[in-house]
Order: sequence, then C-alpha cells, then structure tokens
Amino acid sequence: MSTQPSFDAAEWLAKNTIGGRHLTPEASKAVADFTMMWNLFEGDACANTASVREFERLAASSNAENLPADVIQSLEDCIAFWMFRYRTPDGFSERFVGLNFRTNDRRDHVERVLLGERTSLQDKILALAVIVYRLRNNLFHGLKTLDMLNDQVSNLNTASRCLGTLMTLKRSHLVRPPPPAEAQVHKGRSAAARK
Repeated sequence: MSTQPSFDAAEWLAKNTIGGRHLTPEASKAVADFTMMWNLFEGDACANTASVREFERLAASSNAENLPADVIQSLEDCIAFWMFRYRTPDGFSERFVGLNFRTNDRRDHVERVLLGERTSLQDKILALAVIVYRLRNNLFHGLKTLDMLNDQVSNLNTASRCLGTLMTLKRSHLVRPPPPAEAQVHKGRSAAARK
C-alpha cells in the first residue's frame, strides 16, 4: 500500500497563485485555526446550521450568573478588540462596513453593543457571534487577494478565541463545560490557603 505525500497548502499557494508568495506563516496559521474553530462551533453549538437565529438561541440560553470569571473576561476582551478595530471618533470604520452585513444580520444590534449602549452578557454574546459569522462569510466567500490575509491575523486570532469561548456556553459532547463560577472561587481560596 502506497502512502500519499503530505500536501503543503502554503507551498502550493506560493507556486500557483498571485500573492501566495507574500502570505505569511502567521496568516496561514490564523486561517487554519479559525477554520478548525468555525467547523467545531457550527457543528456543535449551531447544530450544523449557523445563522443569526441560532446565535440568538445561544445568547438567550447563556446564564451569566453561572459563568466563570475567565469566560466573561474572554468575552469582554473580544468585545474590546472589535470596539477598537471597528469604531472611530466619528462612528464606524471602513473595516466595519467591510463586514458586509446582510439584511437579517442584526447590524443595528452589533453597533449598539460596540457603542456600549447594549451591555448585557446576552447582548454581547449575540454581537460577538454575528461579527465572527460575518468574518467567516467574508473569508469563505469574499476573498479578493491572498496577501490581504496578512492584515487579518489579529482579527482571525480574536475570532478563534471568541469561538472557543462561545462553545463553552452550551452543553456539548465535544467541549468540556467550564466549572461553575462558585467552584472557581473555592479553587482560588484553596490555592490561597496553601501559600
């Protein structure tokens, strides 16, 4: 039985595409990581049908009182990153417009969260899921040149982190749920007592 040689996408892109030679290893890794995380998120948290309606269900079922502090902090960090990336002193940047919101993508909701007008955890979860969904759609359907991915590394890395955090919000056969918030408090007290 013969084995197939491994396939190196970066090598193929460098040889066969315009702009592929300029794609950085960091950009290739960010795309690969995001693709893996999106696959898990859509299959597990969205029952293979990612949509704004599914994101609304995920947000509505999230119990903010029982979420561990590190999960909440991760969500807040993602919001802060996209506030900085997409807001300007005059409103929203071209990057935000470039998310290419469709009619039912709840753009108004995302704007209000990024402006700090909607602050509940459920509001933030929905906004984060929509932003990542728009990034996913643009990556999978709207790529204009390969080297533009070099400017998306931090964006895709944040999106991957966000997906990982969002997946912990729903019971799953794939993802271990975070320990309840009170378990982390007890764990912290036990560690302090040992010092």
